[in-house]
Amino acid sequence: MLQVDKISKDFGGLRALNEVTFEVAQGEIVGLIGPNGSGKSTAFNVITGFLPATSGTVTFNGETITGLPAHEVARRGMARTFQLVRPFPHLTTLDNVLAGCLFGHANMSTKKEGEPRAYEVLELVGLAPKAKLLARDLTIMERKWLEVARALAGNPTLLLLDEFMAGLNPKEIPEALALIRRLNASGITIIVVEHIIKAITNVCERVIVLNAGRKLAEGTAVEVIENPRVIEAYLGSHYAKN
Repeated sequence: MLQVDKISKDFGGLRALNEVTFEVAQGEIVGLIGPNGSGKSTAFNVITGFLPATSGTVTFNGETITGLPAHEVARRGMARTFQLVRPFPHLTTLDNVLAGCLFGHANMSTKKEGEPRAYEVLELVGLAPKAKLLARDLTIMERKWLEVARALAGNPTLLLLDEFMAGLNPKEIPEALALIRRLNASGITIIVVEHIIKAITNVCERVIVLNAGRKLAEGTAVEVIENPRVIEAYLGSHYAKN
């Protein structure tokens, strides 16, 4: 479904991504992890068209999408969330999702046409009872769910979640994991950037590790967390040797 081939991204003299290569197959839940500054969010930004790649190619469903603007990538069936959720605070939960519906579907141009899809998405993420509530009155967890709902409104086949669980308390994280599994069961392929390693190992079938802009490791969750190079990147060489 997704092929990332030798993607590099420079910011002036800083190389944030250095020939990163990986693939994601349809139906997978893949984790993308790494220390702060390793290039995870930059990779998301390049893949989804928010930033142009310096070199390399991104292919989605057989089409090269490198260089396409974000809205064109989204219309091809790829959606993402952001670390900082920013709903329209003075709109209802329903209207926030409707904005995504009207953008993502070429055949939906009115509120009446978009409402069935908006309610369907709210039901999927568990926010249907809050449809008429203003977004500013939602809890942090509910705003996270709304961010996902807005991304889903365009009916994507690939969803990229950028630190989706940041700010959630220990009781809310299992609910987030259950939502990821529910979305995947509905047919959506998912890539998750996350710092909560226990959550990644709980839900991801495969994990890719970035460090200093390079791919450091790739494998099952167990293989990755036991990899000495990964341990060294997170904790230092002393821990990798012991």
